[in-house]
Formats: sequence, C-alpha cells, structure tokens
Amino acid sequence: MLRQERLNVLLFRWLFPLATGFLLVLCFPPFDSAQTAWLALIPLLFALEDCRAGEAFRRGYIAGLVFFGGTVWWIIHVSLPGMIALVAFLALYFGVGGMWLAFISRACKAGASVFRNLLFAVLGAAGWVTLEWIRGHFIFGGFPWNYLGASQSSFAVLIQYAEYTGIYGVSAAVCVVNVLFYATVRRFRDHVTRQIPLRRLSWEFYIAALLLCAAFIYGMRGLRDTPRGGQQFRLALVQGNIPQSLKFDPNEKALIIERYGSLTKAALAAHPELVVWPETATPGALLYDKESIALVRQVLSEGHVPLLTGSFDLRGNDAYNAAFLIKPGKGVQTIYRKLHLVPFGEYVPLRKIFPFMKWLTPIGDSLERGQDYTVFELDGWHFATVICFEDTVPELYRHFVKRDVDFVVNLTNDAWFKNSPAAEMHLANARFRAVETRRPLVRCTNNGITCVVDEFGVIQSRLEPFTSGTLTCTLRLPAAPRQTFYVQHGDVFLAGCVVVSGLAFAFLFSRRDKIR
Repeated sequence: MLRQERLNVLLFRWLFPLATGFLLVLCFPPFDSAQTAWLALIPLLFALEDCRAGEAFRRGYIAGLVFFGGTVWWIIHVSLPGMIALVAFLALYFGVGGMWLAFISRACKAGASVFRNLLFAVLGAAGWVTLEWIRGHFIFGGFPWNYLGASQSSFAVLIQYAEYTGIYGVSAAVCVVNVLFYATVRRFRDHVTRQIPLRRLSWEFYIAALLLCAAFIYGMRGLRDTPRGGQQFRLALVQGNIPQSLKFDPNEKALIIERYGSLTKAALAAHPELVVWPETATPGALLYDKESIALVRQVLSEGHVPLLTGSFDLRGNDAYNAAFLIKPGKGVQTIYRKLHLVPFGEYVPLRKIFPFMKWLTPIGDSLERGQDYTVFELDGWHFATVICFEDTVPELYRHFVKRDVDFVVNLTNDAWFKNSPAAEMHLANARFRAVETRRPLVRCTNNGITCVVDEFGVIQSRLEPFTSGTLTCTLRLPAAPRQTFYVQHGDVFLAGCVVVSGLAFAFLFSRRDKIR
C-alpha cells in the first residue's frame, strides 16, 4: 500500500505534469510535431484529478516551467537572469490554468455524463484561451508567443477557420479535443481499474473526431476553391546574416556596407520592383550616418528601384526602430515607427522608477514607440510593414490590414538568439497572421527565416537561415482580396471566451461551498 502511494505521488505530482510540458515542447520548432498537441494536455488533466487549488497550481506550474523552459531558453543569449525570470513568470499562467481546469472539473462533475464532460471541455477551453489573451496583452505589453494554437502552424489545412476566430479559436479547439480525449481514456481506465461498466458509446471521442474533421473539411474547401491567379509583384529580399556582436560595431561598418551592397547588386539582375532589407540593416541611423546614406544612394542609382529598409530614426532626443521606403530621385517617402516595443529588448519597463533595471538588459537606453499605423504606397500597391515581433501580435497586425493593404512586410533581426530555434518559432507564430487576414506575408530577416507566406499560411519560398543571400521571388496576390471576419470585427471569439469563463467563474465561485 505504501509503495502504491509513493508511486501515485511520483506519477501525479511530478511525472504527469512533466510529461505535458515535454509533449508541448515537441509541438514547436525544431521538433514540429503538431499532432502531439491534441494529446499533450492529457497527462496534466489526469494529474489534476481531485486536486485542490494550491496543489493544482503547483502541478500546472511544473508543466509550465518545462514548456517555457524548452521554448524560450534561447533568451539566454541575451540575458541569463532575464531568461530565468521570464520562464518563472510565464509558468504562472500554466499554474493558474491548472487551478482553473481542476476547479471546473470538480464543478462540472467531469466523468458523470457526456453533457458534463462537454461542459468541462468548453469551460476549460474558454478559461485557457482567456489566460493566453492575458499573457499576450498585459504585463509590460504581453508575450503572445507559442499559444497552444500556434502548434498547428505547419498543419495549414486545420487552421483555415482562424479567419473567423483568430489563433484563439485554434487554441480552444486543441484544448477541447484534449479534454474530450481525456474523458474517453478516463472511462476506459475506470472500467479496467474500478470495474465500472461501459454502458454507452464514447461520444466524447466521436465529438472530438467530428471537430477535427470539420476543421479539415473547411480547410480543404478553402484551399481548393479560392480563386488563384491574382496580380504579381516582384521582390528581392536581402538577408545579410550579420552577427549581433558586429551590427553596431563602428569597426565593422565596412563589412556590413560591403555585404548589403554586393548582395543587393546581385539581386538587381532579377529586375525586382522593390528591394527589401531587414530590421536595422544599416550600420547607423539612416538619415544621420554618412556611410549608410552613401550605401543607399549607391543602390538607388545602380538599380533605379525603390528600397524598403529597417534603420533607426532619430527625432531630437528620441530614437525609434523604424522602416523607411526610399524611391529613386525622390528620397525617403514614408517612415513607419514601430508601435509594439519588446520589453527589456527595446525599452526598459519602469525605468524611471527603477533605474537599476537597465543594467539587466542588453540595451543602453530605451527606444520610443511610434503612434501611427503607417501604410506604404508604391506604384498603386499598398502595403504595411511590421517590425520584429509585431507579426506575433494579432490585434496590432489586424489594424494594419484593416487599412486595405495588399500585403504585409515583416522586417526582423533574430541574430540576438544566434543559431537557436527562435527564428523558426517566430515564423510559426507569424504564419497565423496571413490566415487571419488573408494577406500574403513577406518576411525579410537578418539571419532568421526570410520567406514568402501566402494567404493560407503556406510558405511559398524561403532562404536558409543563418546564411547570407537574396531571395528573388514573385509575390502572388489574392485574386479576389477581401477583408475577413477577423479583420473586420476582431476578437469576437476571444471576447466570447472571456465572457463565458468570467460568468462561469463568478457563478461557480459563489457556489464553491457546494462543490466537492
């Protein structure tokens, strides 16, 4: 008996939460086992059976430590204390998620009937999605990275309904299916271990399978029936592959200028309509650095083609991470200043209250955030530019597309994280923006994943990461562009999840004395 108790403690307190964390890590790059996500929460759900709040939080927190430790470890290349603090903080959301799932399981009397299991699945998913939204929007601007739904980025046929629900709908589906599969396994476990007879079909399993089939059929119809053959736009994307340690070293200016000059000259042979350089490509602030100005003038004079490049923009004492559109003979036409800054990477939160915090980051001082959703115009085309991790922020991205752009360009620099999976994870999260908005996404990176993603989230062409080169490609625009439900109305599905989980919590908490 004592040995059995010790085994149960080992399994339910440690191994099952650890298993969920490891399984979720496998869903994301470099492993990309998208199918694993549909089963990954099952061990944690077993671990949460009959748990009170404190123990449920602890078990969820363990799963969160493993998951975030395995998916954001690469921040160690920027700051070891920052990485440890971030993982410890983000795991809190899994701890609260564990509390929510355990509470809802008891309140719904999960296992008593099909209806109660379905109610548990719906309310559990609503709460999980609400926590993802909170993680992505609050506390220093949020961290919308590797939501549960993002695990399905490589499984394009299953995520097409995100044009209605956003990525949150995919997260909810993954959570619901996990709970329903858990209910199915639980019935068979109880039949084997407690001799509880199986008096009905496993409707939970069939409902989960039906949800997956419905998503698959909708995706197949969209991929098959959407008109093809829209207008085309020729691009040259330059990937400099400049190590972060060299990017702003005055002694390496010549190397950077030569690299971008030679790569761009080679790309001009394909006669692109637009040349694109990545985030902070120039070795100095574009409008104030002589060498950078000379490089841009050389490119414009040789190719007679517009250039879109990332650089710093200085306005008095303020500095911005910006994108510049420069046209031959006309100079700088449009500037976009980044709206969503990365905490501790581009600005120091609470720096005026706690000045010492700047010593915990790799930046000397904070950048300022822009104010406008800028739209670029080029020969009748309209496009938006997002910088760095802005292509992981659904709401911000949606506001750009709502301004009737034809496509979106992302300029980014993943060199901070060296040869880690960070670049692939960044792309996995960004692919959802194309599906949500039905606009192609062009990504030009310093050393990450330079590529073109079509309006279905499918990668059409790409460069190998961690290499220098150019991607000359033809961007095929949608034949019948339209604004999706998500672009027009935003996170309606998410709002429903927040309302449902909030009302459920308020109602059930008021009856907590009756919940055993």
